[in-house]
Order: sequence, then structure tokens, then C-alpha cells
Amino acid sequence: MQTTEKLHPKALGLDKKSSLEILTILYEGQIEAAKCVSKSIAFLDAGAKAMAETVLMGNKLVYAAAGSSGLQGMADGLELTPTFGIPISQIKILRAGGIQDMSQPKGNMEDNKSAAISDAKVIKNGDCVICLAASGNTTYPSVIMKKAKEVGATTIGIANNPDTKLLTESDIPILLPTPPEVVAGSTRLGAGTAQKIALNMMSTYMGIFLGNVMDGQMVNLVANNIKLMKRSEKIVMNITGCNRSIAKEALKKAEGSVKLAILLTSGAKSVKTAKDILASEGQNLRSAISRVKLE
Repeated sequence: MQTTEKLHPKALGLDKKSSLEILTILYEGQIEAAKCVSKSIAFLDAGAKAMAETVLMGNKLVYAAAGSSGLQGMADGLELTPTFGIPISQIKILRAGGIQDMSQPKGNMEDNKSAAISDAKVIKNGDCVICLAASGNTTYPSVIMKKAKEVGATTIGIANNPDTKLLTESDIPILLPTPPEVVAGSTRLGAGTAQKIALNMMSTYMGIFLGNVMDGQMVNLVANNIKLMKRSEKIVMNITGCNRSIAKEALKKAEGSVKLAILLTSGAKSVKTAKDILASEGQNLRSAISRVKLE
């Protein structure tokens, strides 16, 4: 029996316990699940670098999963554009049953092999495909992984059970060995938490590796609302030491690009010059700032 299907040692009589006892057990289950991620840091490093290389080459990041794992993948993928400025055209999210009308349960679709084969047609050589399933054997992501490998894509498999298809058949296997769920088989709990943490770590390190994070700030964010516009101004202020009015003016000249606004404020003579320096430094802002100050 897979670990995610086993009974939790504290589950017996759970429904008879006090509210404080139940919530404490649930909380402890989340903490134990989170701790499991540390065992896979080396593989998360490899995954993040594979993702970064894919983005640099202009290829796609593809998330493929079913059920709650599909929700984890979708949550990660949808944040890459606003957080790190990765073009939406380079991100694809494949979830069994699709992402339309998600209020309707579509559990039966995880076994639909023909749907997986059809959805996998978007995958091309050079893409990086991240397949998730707590069980590690779910048909939908397993079939997509197989198709991805056939076309020459890099595959990352994330599962919560060892010796399963997503791990044995992937280029980069990431095992998150979470303990039994407090509610047996309800992998939206511990397994889902561990998956979300792993995806957070991997995609954030990818953003750092790409030079889209400096001093813990999102220097390549897409500011499409008032909150993010103010954040952009604050980032320019924090990194350059300028005041808000200068930051606003620089962002206006840079058409909202935080990196270009920082370079202009740091001494770049024009937007074109800032773009050229940034390009020559592989989009790494810290290196580009050093170049500007030398010129």
C-alpha cells in the first residue's frame, strides 16, 4: 500500500477528539509534510536550473497534473509572469479535465489516456515538462511525461511515493516522502503542501538564477495594478537610493520596466543604452548596474 493511502497513526478516533486536538493534529501533519521537502533540495536545484535554461532558450515550461496536484501546478505556473516577467507564451498548464469551469469535479479525467495524448501535443523539443502526482502513477501526467520524452523535452517528476512512474521515468525525479495523511488518501493535505513548497522553491530559484530577483526583490515584475506599481517604485527606490518622484519618472521612461528604471537611475544615458547593457549581462541586474557605474 502506498504511504499516501495508509492510516495516520493519530487518525483513530479523530472524529471524537476536541476541536483543539483535531486542529493540532492537522497542523502537525502539515509541519511533518513540509519537513520532507528538505530531502530533495539537490533535485530541486537541478529542476530549477533546467527550468531556467528552458526559459533562456525561449522554450516552454509545461505543468501537467490531475486533481489537487493540478491545482498546485497551476498556482505555480500562473504566478511566473507577474512575479518574474516570464512571457505567458512560455508557460502552459495541462490539468486533467482542463482549467475551464473548475468548480465542477473532474476526477474521472485523470484516467483519460486519450485526453493526455491530445493535451501533450503542445509539448515540443527543448521544453521543460513538470509532471506531478501524489501517487506517482496517475495516468494523465504519466502519459504526458512519456510523450514529452518522445519529442525531446526535459522532464521533472514530482511524487510523494517512491519507486513510481513519475520518478523512475523522469530526467529529474523529485521524491517528497510525506507521511500518511491525517485523512487517509486526502493528498490535498500533507502531499499537497509539500508539492506547493517544492514548486515555490524551484520556480523562485529559477527566477533568482535568471537574474529576476535582486536583494530579495522582484526586479522583473509585471506591474498591472496600483499595488504593483507602487511596489515597482519602492524597488527602484530601495536599490538606487532615489526618492519616489525620481523612481516614478524613471519607470515612466522605461515603460514600467523595473530593471531599466534602475539602470537609468544608476546612470545609464538612455533606455537603449540600459537595454544593451542588460542584454550584454544576460539580464542580470546586479552585473548590469556594475557596468553602468564603470561607464
